[in-house]
Amino acid sequence: MRKTTLLLAMCLGLHFMGNAQQREAAPFNTIGKTQTKEIVSEPTVTETSEAVDADSLNEQESMGSDTTTYYVPLMVSLPLKEIKVNSPFGMRRDPMNRKKSRMHNGLDLKARFENVYSMFPGTVIAASYSSSGGYYVTVDYGVCTCSFLHLSKIEVSKGQRVSAGQKIGVSGNTGKRTTGPHLHLSCKWSDTGKYFDPKVLLRFITNELLKYSKTCL
Repeated sequence: MRKTTLLLAMCLGLHFMGNAQQREAAPFNTIGKTQTKEIVSEPTVTETSEAVDADSLNEQESMGSDTTTYYVPLMVSLPLKEIKVNSPFGMRRDPMNRKKSRMHNGLDLKARFENVYSMFPGTVIAASYSSSGGYYVTVDYGVCTCSFLHLSKIEVSKGQRVSAGQKIGVSGNTGKRTTGPHLHLSCKWSDTGKYFDPKVLLRFITNELLKYSKTCL
């Protein structure tokens, strides 16, 4: 319950990177797309010793208010344009040795050299290569860290801050522990370092997208 609450706060909190300047949003499954919000500024009232009646004050407020539209940064995004699970989290037969079972600490998502996107605002803490996972990117989202493995291309660098829906790489087939192009997504809780099923995040993101789409109807 505590982690769910922290995750909700993390994803719904505004994440400004420098000035809130408008950027291109991912063309799919990202809250906001071209998300804006209108702010009505308070009218400026000149101090006076004379009494002002309510009607004249209301007229001044309606004429003096200024409405400004500004860009609201994106907050959640699915990591791929389409989500299809090839292999779930948990114990499974090792694809490299079908005679043995092995713990699968992530999700294998169908992705044949497709753009991969950050799911939340965060900071890249690793963008490198490993013999088993190939080219990979790990992003710190505060309450958890998520790694995107077997990439064919990395689009970010260590220490870089990323927004939800920002392209971080291209899926691929790099590394020894892969039998074909796909995206391996693994997630750990920051406080315990334990792996958890990434479906928790995918469901949360999907629910937020559905809620947002209903408010736009």
